[in-house]
Amino acid sequence: MKKIWDKLREGYLQEMCQELGWIYRYARRYRGQIALYIALGLLVAGLGLGGSLLSRTLTTAVVGAHRAWGEVAALAAGYVLLGLVALGLSALNSRISTKVNLKIQNEMQADVFRRFLQADWSALQAFHSGDLLSRVTGDVGTVAGSVFGLLPSLVIRLFQFSACLILILWYDPVMALLALLSAPVTLLFSRALMGRMREHQKRVRGANAQLMAFHEEALQNMQAIKAFDLTGRFTAREGEEQARWREASLDFNRFSILTSSLMSLMGQAVSYTCLAWGVYRLWTGYIDLALMVMFLQLAGQLSAGFSALVGLVPGAISATVAARRILAVLDLPREPEVAPTLARRVERMAAAGRGKGLTLRLDRVSFRYAPDRPVLEEVSLLARPGELVALAGASGEGKTTLLRVLLGLIRPQGGTAILQAPGEEDLPVSACTRPLFAYVPQEKAAFSGTIAESLRLLRPDADDQMLEEALRTACAYEFVSRLPQGIHTPLGEQGAGLSEGQNQRLSIARALLRDAPVLLLDEATSALDAETEARVLRNLLTGQGGRTCIVTSHRPTVFAMADRVYQIREGRVEEGPC
Repeated sequence: MKKIWDKLREGYLQEMCQELGWIYRYARRYRGQIALYIALGLLVAGLGLGGSLLSRTLTTAVVGAHRAWGEVAALAAGYVLLGLVALGLSALNSRISTKVNLKIQNEMQADVFRRFLQADWSALQAFHSGDLLSRVTGDVGTVAGSVFGLLPSLVIRLFQFSACLILILWYDPVMALLALLSAPVTLLFSRALMGRMREHQKRVRGANAQLMAFHEEALQNMQAIKAFDLTGRFTAREGEEQARWREASLDFNRFSILTSSLMSLMGQAVSYTCLAWGVYRLWTGYIDLALMVMFLQLAGQLSAGFSALVGLVPGAISATVAARRILAVLDLPREPEVAPTLARRVERMAAAGRGKGLTLRLDRVSFRYAPDRPVLEEVSLLARPGELVALAGASGEGKTTLLRVLLGLIRPQGGTAILQAPGEEDLPVSACTRPLFAYVPQEKAAFSGTIAESLRLLRPDADDQMLEEALRTACAYEFVSRLPQGIHTPLGEQGAGLSEGQNQRLSIARALLRDAPVLLLDEATSALDAETEARVLRNLLTGQGGRTCIVTSHRPTVFAMADRVYQIREGRVEEGPC
């Protein structure tokens, strides 16, 4: 009892209960199907018990003094029919469980993926994308499969076990006692090993997530791996990652073999004991052969039912470990929801700035990723409608961080950032004001599909003429029109098949279709030649009304065309020439 109490104090069982409760919140939506599954499972178990009782009658008819072969044939046919009906019902149950499991898995994946998208960006950076992928696929699949594998199976197995026990007790209490000899040992054994089993599950799932993250990262950087001739090194690293996963899996397998072998030995010992008792009772004349056959069948079902009940423990541990990994992401802080009044203010600000731009004002903004890592220190900045404002500075000085502040991806620890428009109340910058910004990131942001589908991500109702105008402004129409299928040309993963400069221009065209009053370009023209870069910037300034443009760059072309240049050094911003 002391060990059990210690486990309770550690919060281990409470954790499992919390995780199981979360799992069965999804199961409640399918109460009808689960009830049908349980009912059919109970019926199959009942047919199994009926078969055991029928076997006694059949044996008596065969070995009795007055053999009636017609009766034997009828009993045999009934015995076979019971088996066939049980087989059909089991198949139907399997179909029901598969359909519901898939529905639950789809719903759970959609909920988890939606939470990924809604999570605070800073908090999400603590996870590798490969690890997140492992959680939304492998862990969700394990949890979804447990909906039928735990509670419904528990009800069915309990019924099977209890019914067998009652029948054996009715005919021979000693046989029932012998059939349950392993129960106390098994319970104590399982309780003692639950903690170790949970730790093994965590280790295996963690190693698998690391391996998936490594594979994803390698595939994303295949060009660099080949260019630097790193094939051998990455092959060796994969071997190391596989070795970690293999070691964790083999340790768990060794543990599982040990526990299952001990359980099997106990089960065999109980079976042999029951057989010996049955033979003794038959020899002494207390029972006949027919009753012994029934006893042996019931004892086997009783032992199998108990083993199945105990076998639910590893499944429950696997499901709860997977659920804990999912909950670790679901518990991440979420971005603030947009209140209706704030949404209306954003809409009014968007209408006021469309074609005219907005004034963006930062006053003494400070931000640090960690207490000892200041990135922005009391930054003040002004960008007016129709202006091209350039942010200059060495790599790592905070240019991209400043754009993240404007997009509401991170929240400054000090200062204010506001948007202004004539006749409108000042609007603080936050995640809720993202509709007022169009953004072209520094890294490649290409999506699979055709060029037209990629462009329409930000404006699904855009017609071909609008796409052409955006492409012309971004100086992309010329090369797109030369493609075999034009705007309907399929793009490979991450824009494969196009150059870096072409992908950048497509990203700019996509951002223009958003028709936002503020345009943010993060090194978005770095792959363009000076002449094309100048053309793109001129088009942005002359062809888009009074849009406010903020550009991070190292290029003299940008600085020469900018209305205002801010130099970022050691987290501080100074206005002036570079």
